[in-house]
Parts: sequence; C-alpha cells; structure tokens
Amino acid sequence: MNNWLLILMLLANMSQCSENGSAPNTSDAAMAAHEHFDEIVNSDIDTSWTEKVVKSKAEWKKILTADQYYITREQGTERPFSSPLNDNHDKGVFICLSCKNPLFSSETKFNSGTGWPSFYAPFYSRSLQVSMDNSQGMVRDEISCARCDAHLGHVFNDGPKPTGLRYCMDGVALQFVKNAVIQTNSKALFAAGCFWCLEAVFENIKGVKSVVSGYAGGTEKNPTYEQVGSGITGHAEAVEVVYDPSQVSFKDLVRVFFAAQDPTQVNGQGPDHGTQYRTIAFYRNSEEKKIIEDYIASIKSQYSKPIAAQVVPIATFWLAEDYHQDYVKHHPENPYVQHESIPRMNRAFAAVKDLLKKGM
Repeated sequence: MNNWLLILMLLANMSQCSENGSAPNTSDAAMAAHEHFDEIVNSDIDTSWTEKVVKSKAEWKKILTADQYYITREQGTERPFSSPLNDNHDKGVFICLSCKNPLFSSETKFNSGTGWPSFYAPFYSRSLQVSMDNSQGMVRDEISCARCDAHLGHVFNDGPKPTGLRYCMDGVALQFVKNAVIQTNSKALFAAGCFWCLEAVFENIKGVKSVVSGYAGGTEKNPTYEQVGSGITGHAEAVEVVYDPSQVSFKDLVRVFFAAQDPTQVNGQGPDHGTQYRTIAFYRNSEEKKIIEDYIASIKSQYSKPIAAQVVPIATFWLAEDYHQDYVKHHPENPYVQHESIPRMNRAFAAVKDLLKKGM
C-alpha cells in the first residue's frame, strides 16, 4: 500500500500542469472558489471592455488572498484535484477571478484526468494571451488573462477535437458564473491597410461596442507584429468589431469598411504596401457573404479599376500587442497618425455621416 501511495504522489508531482512548485496552502483558495461558484448566478458576461486592468503588486495583494496572489501574480500552481471547479459540470462561464474577463464556456470543458480544470477553447478572442515559459527546465506555453495579465496555467497540444488543445487551468484563478447571461453582441472582422486607421474609424460608429487590433488570414499561431510585418505569416493587419445588431447592421459595417479605404489598391493602403496590408472582408455565413458581394457589385462602377478586396470565410483572430490598441487615440502627435490615419478617418466619416456616434 505504501508503495502505491508513493507512486501516486510521484505521478501527481510530475504532471505537465505543474508550474513553479506547490502553492503555500490552497485549501482556503479552494473554499473561496467554491463560495464564488455558489454566489455568482445569472450575471451578465461582458466582452466589450476596451481598457486593460493594471494594478501594482500592493494593490493586487489588497484584493486577492495569499493563494490567489501566489498563483495569479507569481506564476504558482494549485495542487491537482484541489479545486471544486475541476468537477463542476454546470452550465455557465468561467471568468477571471481578478478582473471578470470571460475566459471559458462550460461547453468547452472536459475531463482531462490531470486534476486541473481543462478546456479545449477560450471563450472569445480577447480571453487569453500566450507567452513562453522556460521554467522548470522545459519550454511551455503559459496562459494568462488578456485583460489583467493574471497567470492562469498552460496550454498543451493533447486536447480533444476540434482544437486539439488542452488549456490546463488553476481553479483558484477562476470564478464560475452559473446561468450566465451572454450579451447579444455580434462580431465582424475586417482588414484594410494599417489596423490603427481602421480601428479608429470603427470606434466612432454607432452601435459599435469595442474594436481591437490584431492579425488574421494567415497560418502562424499567436503571431507578433514583427512576424506579420515580414510578410511570411500570411496574416493581414485586421480589426475585430464587436457591435450591437439592434443599433447597426452588418451591411452598415460593410459600408463603413469600404468608405475607410481605397478598395482598388492591391496589397496595401496608401503608403503601406505588402500582403500584410491587403484588404479582406471576412464572413461568418452565407448571408454575410452575400451582403459583402452585393455591396461590391453596387460600387464597382464608381471605380476605373477592379475592387481588390478578398471575400473569405472567418479566420482565427489573433490579438495584437498592447501598444497597438487605440493607437490613434493615444498618439495623436505621431506623424503617421497626423498625415495618414486622421485624413483617412475624415474621408470615411464624410461618407457615412448617418452612422456616426453622437458628437462626431
């Protein structure tokens, strides 16, 4: 019996999800997680945030328990099978303990047998961020919250279909929202030259809740700005638009999209050239595809050259680095912003005055 117990202990310690040693004491954190599971019911899930949550170490220590701080801010780990969320099978949404950013749906949760809550896909494109972890003599992909940078766990390539991924999470870093009410916003994905310009245009359209810059259309996973800029990834600079379809339609967004560019320029916009600046209108279904194609047909007679926009099925959207987000708003003095972004915005606004937010 003692030998079997020793083997089981060794196996637990050798698990892939093991991070920087064991947490000092996860019993309190596990109980806190269970309390959160019971208390958070019928809450709205908000995916429209635009600002990151940034706090000092002292500020985080004031609002987190010692175990929560150790795991989320010092890249610690909880003991396997210590979190009640590992065996939670209710329907709902798992959110970040630190900032309430939605991370995973219960629909993507599965039993990995590791003792940590496991999922095969994030809740949406701005749930998570991936970085390299070289600790413990191995190279792993660390997962953290895209909104507040809280450490959550790691991702491995041994999960179930359709993604083949296993997001191995620390339950202490999560809260569970039972019977979550998902806000009924829709998403659209567009690419047309520099994402700084396109982001600034869409942010001023009524019904648009948020716009984020990123990359889409290529094959490289989690690409960097430098990689995309080299032209070797196949990705284009793109923006993901979250909007309320009761206030603005996809057809309206397509109109804005074409007003914010020269639709005949191939592989570029203005001074920006290369496939990473090509124009792409992504569609999620046949209805959206028809809307795009019909709009192109309606405007092509206005130009002497063919419309260069690609019309392709929706692709994985990879969030760009923080310094690219809201770039025009944060850097109005930048020469590129003054000579390219702002004039491009003004041309677009003049063409879609009826769709602008009040005050514009």
